[in-house]
Amino acid sequence: MDKISKKIRKHLRIVQTYEGVDSNINLSKKSGIPTKHLIRLNANENPYGTINEVKNSLQDISLHEYPDPEQKILRKAISEYVHLPDNLIIAGAGGDEIIDLILRLFINEKDEVIDCIPTFGMYNFAAKLSNSSIISISRKNNWELDIEKIISKITDKTKVIFIASPNNPTGNLTKEEQIIELLETGIIVCLDETYFEFSNFSLSHLLNKYSNLIIIRSFSKWAGIAGLRVGYAISSEIIIKHLMDIKQPYNVNVAAEKAVIQTLKYKDKLFENVKKLMDEKVRLEEYVKTCNNVTSFPSHANFVLCKFSEFSSQKIYDFFAAEGIFTRKFDQKMLENCIRISAGTPEQTDKVISVISKIEKSNNI
Repeated sequence: MDKISKKIRKHLRIVQTYEGVDSNINLSKKSGIPTKHLIRLNANENPYGTINEVKNSLQDISLHEYPDPEQKILRKAISEYVHLPDNLIIAGAGGDEIIDLILRLFINEKDEVIDCIPTFGMYNFAAKLSNSSIISISRKNNWELDIEKIISKITDKTKVIFIASPNNPTGNLTKEEQIIELLETGIIVCLDETYFEFSNFSLSHLLNKYSNLIIIRSFSKWAGIAGLRVGYAISSEIIIKHLMDIKQPYNVNVAAEKAVIQTLKYKDKLFENVKKLMDEKVRLEEYVKTCNNVTSFPSHANFVLCKFSEFSSQKIYDFFAAEGIFTRKFDQKMLENCIRISAGTPEQTDKVISVISKIEKSNNI
């Protein structure tokens, strides 16, 4: 081992990196398809992007000034949106930073974090960076939580439980009674509601009773500003205070702050795009129901998890990539025949259906 590697913290010398989606440039190089012809349905992004009111607001920003470290205007805007006091809210550089901050706050070396697979890979990645042990509990065949098994795995070292609802990549919601059962253990429960605007289902009312509940949300998907990286958490006053104390002082940049404020001012216009995406998600689900070799799982988010009976996820991914359509494939055994397809525009849905039709025909030859 070289001298520099010896100085690196032992648990960080070899890290299994979280694989985000490739840039358009890389996708173009790999596929040989010009970037302007690529269809990105691999990151649950909003293909409509944001609205002109948000774009225009970014023309007049004091780029030479630091953002407000206390996020006063930003937190107030979010508080009016979620109908909760601003001292129960913290904003971050995407939901990813919120996850990292939560683990920084609660995790000591060798503590335990629970997630429920298959789910968002950032929980696992962030837990390993924090030098905690990640306890991954497999979901049931219908993707519901195995509450009995989760509770059986709780020990004195268990500090945080991550649950996504709707879950990514399966799209299903978590039942309220299951979250209450977890909250009653006293463990910190992080309920990731990143796709709330698509599901229109939240358990935020539980914040009134449980101080150990943290809800995570994002502006990346529904608001079409993933590139600006803004997420937020809602929790008890004491948790938010401590998260504010340990965050980087200027963690949300001035452009992102302005975009969020304008987004919430014109949210009804953005909800029109949310409805369009959900309509296309339903159209894709309805088409899959007519297929012989493809099934999909009911989704309350802007994506569909599809399972193919004859081909691996890599093979299916390659089928789509050859047509310039990029989907999300997974390494987990339970998803070995699955890909996740983000909802797109009507034209994009047409192309997805066309590719699935070709796959169906190849199965029947």
